[in-house]
Amino acid sequence: MYDKKQYGKPFCGLSVRLYETKKKAPSFEYQASASKSKLMCSLTKKLYSISQIVDWYNTPQVQAYKNEGYELKVASKIQQAKESKYGADTEQTICYYMAKPYKPKTIDGMKPIGQSVPRYTEQPMTQAQPSAPDNSQIAGLSDLDDEIPF
Repeated sequence: MYDKKQYGKPFCGLSVRLYETKKKAPSFEYQASASKSKLMCSLTKKLYSISQIVDWYNTPQVQAYKNEGYELKVASKIQQAKESKYGADTEQTICYYMAKPYKPKTIDGMKPIGQSVPRYTEQPMTQAQPSAPDNSQIAGLSDLDDEIPF
């Protein structure tokens, strides 16, 4: 779950619930009406339609996260339904949220691979050199046949 102490700011997300259809894959297992569903902002509790996701992203509250280096991500989770709507036990929550990007840390002074492996430097092309001198002669087969002692 989200830990406020780790990030120093409250969770900033926009979420919508999908309800169980009692069908199995490859059919859709969860669904909701796109025209009737509203996404709720975790900061302001304001409701947005699907076409207003960009409007939510451009609000001053969300832009404050963007200016601090957070990036927009999307995730989903399946959880026990708070209300048993149509006899369903579970619901899926889809959430657009702001999160800090992952930055790898060094372990016990080890350098990341990008720093420890030397970079490839392209070498200039050189012209091919002949492998035999100009005064060489082709050897006959008799010169190559040696006596094999038994």
